[in-house]
Amino acid sequence: MREVMNRKEAARAVGVSPRTILRAIQARQLDAVKIGEGKTCSYIISRSAVAEYMNRRGRK
Repeated sequence: MREVMNRKEAARAVGVSPRTILRAIQARQLDAVKIGEGKTCSYIISRSAVAEYMNRRGRK
């Protein structure tokens, strides 16, 4: 199992939309590393950050 995931994979793991993951990243509720600039940027999110985000949301 990979230790990092992209927005779509994180959204699938949490059970929300990729847009919700983006909002969480922008609100600094979910730690992520931004790759690139502008509309073509991507985010790399660790599994541990997704697990922490899920715990804060009340999901396990």
